[in-house]
Amino acid sequence: MLNFFDHGPQEKRRAPESTKPIASSRKVWHNMGLMPPRPPMKISTRQQGDATILDLSGDITLFNSPEIRTAMLNLLREKRVSYLIVNMLEVPYVDSSGVASLVEGLKVSRDLKARFSLYGLSKSARTVLELTHLLRVFEVHATEQDALDAPAPPPFGSAASSSEQSS
Repeated sequence: MLNFFDHGPQEKRRAPESTKPIASSRKVWHNMGLMPPRPPMKISTRQQGDATILDLSGDITLFNSPEIRTAMLNLLREKRVSYLIVNMLEVPYVDSSGVASLVEGLKVSRDLKARFSLYGLSKSARTVLELTHLLRVFEVHATEQDALDAPAPPPFGSAASSSEQSS
């Protein structure tokens, strides 16, 4: 039997027979089919007075966050909405790529002087935003009506918002 660490000139190197791969990409993708399928993400928009509401339904993951990002950026950059409210009542889970898409939407809204808020966060989504210290960065409401009725916060970076944070 050839030892893995033998280095003779004519000998072929091979792994010890007891070594088994932990996972291969083929196995990982194959095993993904064993997980119960999640319903696909649904994205729609509607107008409520001066606010545009982006209704999301389904998990926000690496696989669909580009669609959400595109929808948000289209509303902010192309349609120039003044207030974008993201309805997350039917979003049970958000992964890091989903959080990144929401942060990008917030950043673009600030650049364009538009208002951006979230409402209806699930416990899981709220926890992710708390752990990343982003919950205090976003304007977050419990209900759609709360989001519509809330007064606009002072513009980001203004003296009023800076003094509130230091209190």
